[in-house]
Amino acid sequence: MTEIDFSLNQTNDTDIIELVGTVVWNKANENKSFQNLSESEKTFVFIDIFESEINNEGLYGFFYNASGEFSHEVLQAFIAINANESSSILDKALRLFPELPVPKDIISRRQFMEKLTIEDLELWSNLELDLVNSKEDIVDLTIAYIRLHKTEFEY
Repeated sequence: MTEIDFSLNQTNDTDIIELVGTVVWNKANENKSFQNLSESEKTFVFIDIFESEINNEGLYGFFYNASGEFSHEVLQAFIAINANESSSILDKALRLFPELPVPKDIISRRQFMEKLTIEDLELWSNLELDLVNSKEDIVDLTIAYIRLHKTEFEY
C-alpha cells in the first residue's frame, strides 16, 4: 500500500489532508522545491498555501506575503478541483490589482497594495466573508481531486 493509499483510507477528512500534505511536502523538501512536483501535487500545495494564509491573515495577508506570488496558480488550483465558488471569489480579489497578472515580485505587489483604497480593502474583507460563509467544502473537493489523480501523488 502506498502512502497516498494509506492516507486516503483514513476515516477523518482532516487526517487525509494532513497525511497527504505530509507526503507532498516531504517530497517537495527532498526535491528542494515544490515546483518539481507533479501538476496534481502542485494543485494540492497551492490550495494548502492559500487555505493556511487565508485562515491566518486573510486575503490581505495572502497577497502581502510571499504566498501572493502564487495568486494565479491558486486560482487555477481552485478551478482544477471544481471549487467554482472559491475560484469566483478569488478572481474578484485578483481584479482589485490595477494590472494583471498579479506581480510575482513581492515588492511590486506590495507597491500596488499600498494604492488600494478603503473601498478596495472593504471589498477584500467582504470577499473573505464570502469564503468563510461559502457552502463549498474545499476539503471534500480536494480529497475527491486527490482520489481522481492518486497516481500523480506517488512518493
